[in-house]
Amino acid sequence: MKRKNITEYAFGYMNSYTSMMTAYQLMSDGVLIEGQDQLDKCHIYIIATRPNAYFIADSLKHDGKLLSGQIGYKIAGKEYRVDFNDVPFELLDGAIEIRCDYPFRELWTYNTAGEQIRYLAATHFASILGAQNSDGVLNRFEVQYVGQAIGQGNRSAQQRLISHSTFQKILALSAYATPDNEIVVFMFQFEHEQVFTSMDGRATDAIADDSNEKRLMGAIRNPPDKKQKIAMVEAGLIRYFQPHYNEVFKIKFPSTKHKTLQSCKALDVSALIVELDTSDLGFTLWSPTIKAKDHHTARFDLVNLQNRMSFFNATGMTEFPGVIKTAK
Repeated sequence: MKRKNITEYAFGYMNSYTSMMTAYQLMSDGVLIEGQDQLDKCHIYIIATRPNAYFIADSLKHDGKLLSGQIGYKIAGKEYRVDFNDVPFELLDGAIEIRCDYPFRELWTYNTAGEQIRYLAATHFASILGAQNSDGVLNRFEVQYVGQAIGQGNRSAQQRLISHSTFQKILALSAYATPDNEIVVFMFQFEHEQVFTSMDGRATDAIADDSNEKRLMGAIRNPPDKKQKIAMVEAGLIRYFQPHYNEVFKIKFPSTKHKTLQSCKALDVSALIVELDTSDLGFTLWSPTIKAKDHHTARFDLVNLQNRMSFFNATGMTEFPGVIKTAK
């Protein structure tokens, strides 16, 4: 297989903003959600699961300023506990006591009138503890579904999810099959766009005239529009993680039959690179086919059916490992 052009190029996309909320927050009319302006700009979401954390109520000790105790979680019915000590949590705004009632997922402070003042959610507390205390279990999320919310009007991912049938299905099935897990939703913006180039000076028979440069400049000046970009990102992440509840794009992507890639075909793009980073949140994502990491890079060869050397290859060199090939 030979290089077609001296210069080959790929479109690359990486998330520029990431947020995470629990299913409970999402379904509570947004009253517990911060940063709404940023969330409204998100058009890719990932539904994921992890063990559901709760406070061990009789372990809690509070001196008015510092909180100590245990967080519990279960895996396949077996309980595990994580200790925490001297965490700052003051009684403010007239609060005189703390309470943690069944199902022990929230700790509230109360004033003399018995009114709730402020709360501490076990799920967020567990995330803080998870990186150091639970072998990463509480910070490790299994990808169940990847979706996008840009097709009709300009609805955000949050707005679409609330009435999304697949989301409701996952909530119901997860509650039955894996009651020890909680469902969370990651929301992403993808504003980081790049054009990656690859030059092969040893490809003596490759196209190297002015058309080579014009082709590259054409792609830089006419990139896929927002709708095309989001569709490619969604399809790429589905193929990469192969989530349980996705069907389309799960196996055969990229494919010459997918309209999603028509813009890339028209511009003679050699490859697609989709990156997903959750390191700023301290979380990792995984699936049965992908190991848990806080930065994932999905590489797709868009030309392997053309008897043409891949963007990820060069004359006399071994191809980059882990590249996902085009299907018929």
